[in-house]
This record gives sequence, structure tokens and C-alpha cells, in this order.
Amino acid sequence: MKKHLIVVLLLCLTFAGFAARKALVIGNANYTDAPLRNPVNDANLVSAKLTELGFDVTKITNANQKSMDKALGSFASGLTDSDEAVFYYSGHGANVDGINYLIPVGREIYDEEDLPYNAFNCNLAMDKLQRAKVSVMVLDACRDNPFRGVRSGSKGLASMQCKAGSQYIIFATEQGKTASDGSGKNSPFTESFVKYLGEPLKVEDMMRKVIAEVKGKTSDKQIPWALGSLAVEFRFARATDQVPTTVQPSETKAPQVQKVHHYGSITVTSAREADVYLDGNFVDKVSPAASLEISNVMVGNHTLEARASGSRESKSLYVSKGQQSPVHYSWIPDNMVYVEGGSFQMGSNDGYSAEKPVHQVTVKSFYIGKYVVTQAEFAQYLQPGLNWNDNWGVGDNYPAYFVSWYAAIKYCNLRSLAEGLTPCYSIGGSTNPSHWGVIPKENNDATWDAVKCDFSANGYRLPTEAEWEFAAKGGKMSHGYEYSGSNDIGSVAWYKDNSGDKNHVVGTKAANELGIYDISGNVNEWCWDWYSSSYYNDSPRDDPTGPNTGQKRLLRGGSWSFNAAYCRVAYRNFDPPYKSNYDNVGLRLCRTAN
Repeated sequence: MKKHLIVVLLLCLTFAGFAARKALVIGNANYTDAPLRNPVNDANLVSAKLTELGFDVTKITNANQKSMDKALGSFASGLTDSDEAVFYYSGHGANVDGINYLIPVGREIYDEEDLPYNAFNCNLAMDKLQRAKVSVMVLDACRDNPFRGVRSGSKGLASMQCKAGSQYIIFATEQGKTASDGSGKNSPFTESFVKYLGEPLKVEDMMRKVIAEVKGKTSDKQIPWALGSLAVEFRFARATDQVPTTVQPSETKAPQVQKVHHYGSITVTSAREADVYLDGNFVDKVSPAASLEISNVMVGNHTLEARASGSRESKSLYVSKGQQSPVHYSWIPDNMVYVEGGSFQMGSNDGYSAEKPVHQVTVKSFYIGKYVVTQAEFAQYLQPGLNWNDNWGVGDNYPAYFVSWYAAIKYCNLRSLAEGLTPCYSIGGSTNPSHWGVIPKENNDATWDAVKCDFSANGYRLPTEAEWEFAAKGGKMSHGYEYSGSNDIGSVAWYKDNSGDKNHVVGTKAANELGIYDISGNVNEWCWDWYSSSYYNDSPRDDPTGPNTGQKRLLRGGSWSFNAAYCRVAYRNFDPPYKSNYDNVGLRLCRTAN
């Protein structure tokens, strides 16, 4: 018994001598302009390996600037002068005037002057990491500079300064060169980097192997490099000979099979009451009024499912040690698509004058109709201005047309009330359309034109022009197509050259990147905004809703009777809000994502 106690004490003393090992891992891939294939995969792979090697890992993926700054601040504030710290980043990077910037998701960079304000400065990160005894920065961020307007003196990343004796920087490729994102599951660099992490080598020796392997498998196109000098040895994997030799193998079996569990927590919120299941096991109920806290969740990958009234929403997530992982169930309405908020470049410098200038806009998350409102849906609450007929297409699944802007907002409120939602529109202080009077059909009406929209309500409404264009461009999944979903208009739109001079059943052309149909062509779609040809010169950056007054309301998307140029996602059309005799004008619903 005494011998076993001595063994345990020796082991405790040995491992107590090890410094705390901490890592911050970031992987950014979902860029609007230049999405990447592998950074999230890279971050997951590195995070799992470092956790296996005993690091306390904080991982974030597809992070915006605020999340990256917050993560670094929290990570650095917990470091002490006895810790070993690792910072790993995979994603886009830019080198401007010798300063390296890591690019957050959700911020499009179009001018180099924006970088100090809208990107993550590597020098700042290095300064904060100096609090640790040893810090290693790993940058798989040399995938060239994809951002229009940012003038970089050279490709790839620039050399950096690090604190002699305690800091070491690893680059995926040499200065002035670009690295591959990879055609497989991981980038070539990260694949090799993780391969050798588990070997108990000094970091300098490990990098020699990584450099040789990446150099070989890329035919010398990519050669990793490193800089810095360490006064103490640093190994990602600790050497096996650090256990005292006085301990006999038979006596170390019990300590070797001991398993230390690491735990985190999950905070669940939901737009409706639901039963929550973690990895298939019932946990508890969650409601809009109260979040659900799930404690002592094992570090690693998990599946969280919410079940409510025959509907299910499943989320995959990674729980980090000591970290709280938030999960929200928004319960996407039937036949609607969730559009995650973000920033994009609105307009076109290649189109008509009203589409200029191109300007950056940020919108909050929202839902938008997968299809335009059909004739069956519209007739359930309201009649069109004229009768639908065979000349322009008739049937339950054809688009509703002969719809004025005034009729569109009335339809939104009628349907919201019928489905138990809070209406968005109010006229004369009332959200009940029965109090609004008859829909104006001859001229603009001052009372109806004074309509207010409560954008915080959960009812149906028309999209703002900015929301419409963001969704039409594919949101954060955008590939930058000229038409919604393709550069080949015939594959995604019914327009003048293929429509046979009539509307067509919704959803019979290909969807765009978000799964939205017919947003180019078929019928023009009303937006909330008043039209002004010069509005883009003065448009607010965040959630613009158009001019306060006007004579005509925005129409977007083009129609079956328009030529290709008028079906581009940037094209702006307009008409008086009382007009109800157009055979190519309908509506697509939108809802705020609370």
C-alpha cells in the first residue's frame, strides 16, 4: 500500500510541475465574397487534437469581429506567466503595409483603410499572448487577398515581430506566397500539422517534418515557415520519459487508465415551447419565456434536438471545456427560408444609374418566402384587383398577380391575424385592416401612405429592399451571380425569352443558394420601401428601410415579361402603390427573426 502511495505522489508532483496549457482556435469560412471550404474543418481537427493532448481549448468558428475580439480578450485575461498558450487561426488573411490582418466573417473589406477597424490585427494578438510563459501562434491564413479594393503590397502574409525567448510563430506558407485551402477535408498545411502534433518533439523539430511533408505534397508550391526563438523547450505532445524512471510499469497501470473528464454547458432558447433532447435523451422543456441551462455536458461533439407539435429542429454543436454554448431554435415557418443576417455590397456599378453607387449594407436575420405568394394563398384572405385567367396563368400554385402594394400590406395583416401572429402594419393607429377602409384603386391615398411598420413584430410583412437583395444574392452563401442563383438566367427564371408570355407555377426553376425560388423572373415583387433614384447616395449602412416619403414603391426581381437585364438582382423597378392591374406583379412574404 505504501508503495502505491509513493507512486501516486510522484505522479502528482510530476504533473503539477507542468504549466497550464491553453489554446484559442478560430476557423472562418462563410465569407460572403470568397467562401472557403476547409477552415471550420481545420479548426475542428486542431481543437480535437489539442484537447486530446491536454490543452484547455476555446474554439469559435465563422466568427465576426466582435466574437474574435471578445474571445481573444477572454483568453488572454486568463493567461499567467506560467502558462503555455497556443493561438490557431484558419481563414482569410490580408497583408497591407506589412501588417497582417485576419478577416472576420460578416465584414466585407473593400478598402484597405477599413482593415484597422473591421479586421483582426495579428500584432495585437501577439501583444496579448505575451502574458504566457510560452506562446505559439499558428496562421493558416495565407489564402491570398480576395477582397476587391484592398491594395496589398504582396501576396500572402508578412513577417512579424515576436517576443524573443517566449514566442514562436508558424505560417502555413512562406512570406509573400499563398497557401491552398485544399480540395479534401482539410488544408494541406493543417493536415500535416495535426499529423505531427502527437509526436513528443520540440516545436522546432516538429516543424521540420511539417515543412518537408507540405513541400513534398504540394510540389514545392507551398512551403511552411516559422520564426522566433524559445528559451525553454515547447512540445505540443509531452515526452513519455517525463514520468520518473523509479516507477515500475506494473505500478503505473492504475494512474494511466484514469480518465479526466472535461465539461461545458449549453444554454437553449426557443421561439416556441419544446421538448429538448441531448444526444437522443430527453433533458427538459424550453419556452420563449425562459431559457434552458444544461450543465455538465461532456466536451466534444453533440446533437441537440427540439421537438414541438410534430415539428423538429436539430442542431450539431461542439461543447468546449468550461464554456457556455448557446443554441437557439427559431422554428422556421412553413415555406419560408431563414436568412442569417450579414453585410453585403448593395447595387451595381455596371447597371443603371439608380443602382449606383455600390454601398455596404448590413441587415439583421429574417425569414423570407421560399416561393412568392400563390393564388390559393392570396384568395384565402383577399381577392386580386382583377380576375386571374388563362391568358397570364391561373391555378392554385401559380403566383398571385393583379396585386397592388396597398392590397399586399392588407394581405400581410389579414394572414398574420388569422395565424395568431402580431401584425406589422398599422394605419391610423390600428393593425386591424377592417378599420382601414376600402383599398385605394385610383390614386395614392395620404392615409394609406402614412402606414407604419413595426419591424419587431412577428407577423408577415414585405421585405425591405435591402433584405430582398441580400436574399436574392444568396445571403452569406452568395456566389455573386448576376441573377438569383445563377449567371444563366434560363436555369433560374421565367422571363421574356422562355415564358411564353405568361406566369408559371412557382418553384419550377432552380433555387438560389439559400433555396429560394423565382426571385428572379415570374412576377415582380413588392418591397416596403418608397422609391428614390438617388437613395443609394444617402442610404444608412444598417437595416435601411428607404426614404420616409415618396410617390412610388419598390418592385424587385423582374418578371415573365421582362428581358434579362431587368431580371438582374440589382435592378430596381417601381410603381404607384395603388396600381392593381399589372399581370406580372405579386408579392413575397417576409418575417422578422426574433
